[in-house]
Amino acid sequence: MAGAKKSEPERRSDILAAAKLVALDGGLETVTARTVAAEADLSSGLVYFYYQTKNGLLHALLAQLLETTLDGPEDGFGEDLLADVALREMITTELEGLHTQRDEVDLLFQFYFFRRSIDFRDQINTGLRLYTDAIHPVTDRFAREHDLDPDAFRSTLVALIQGAAIDVVRRPESFSAANLLQVVAALASAAPRTSERTI
Repeated sequence: MAGAKKSEPERRSDILAAAKLVALDGGLETVTARTVAAEADLSSGLVYFYYQTKNGLLHALLAQLLETTLDGPEDGFGEDLLADVALREMITTELEGLHTQRDEVDLLFQFYFFRRSIDFRDQINTGLRLYTDAIHPVTDRFAREHDLDPDAFRSTLVALIQGAAIDVVRRPESFSAANLLQVVAALASAAPRTSERTI
């Protein structure tokens, strides 16, 4: 049962991977030291050694989910592109990635809506704030060129992406990133540039 000797980071990674599988199979409520240990083929004691409590394990799982699903564009993304092109590429990447991250997004919603602890909600809200910060440079450039309020534009875009995330969880079979991108493109083309406005 102990298996080959692994480093602490490897063991932590194995435990989190097992916790994710248990959560995906039966929901967050089924994540316990016992179920995770069984999935990882480890002792419950080893799970407690690395994560102390069930909440400690869940917080670590949530941190991993936030890191992989709310990562946003890398620093400097789109600086070499026109603002319109950078925005389109960023939105395309975000929307097309939703299908492959459906299970992770579902778990994020479980954390937010079914785990009543404010700690989990605070952790998710911090992740959402960091995500919003990551898209700032791209959205601000576009907003400036189209004479839009940057905060309002960014807020609307985040709401669209979050709504799409809800949709991919609710209706994965009918979710279409391509259709959403078509709508976004139509909306973006309808926004007049500052130079086109009459004074």
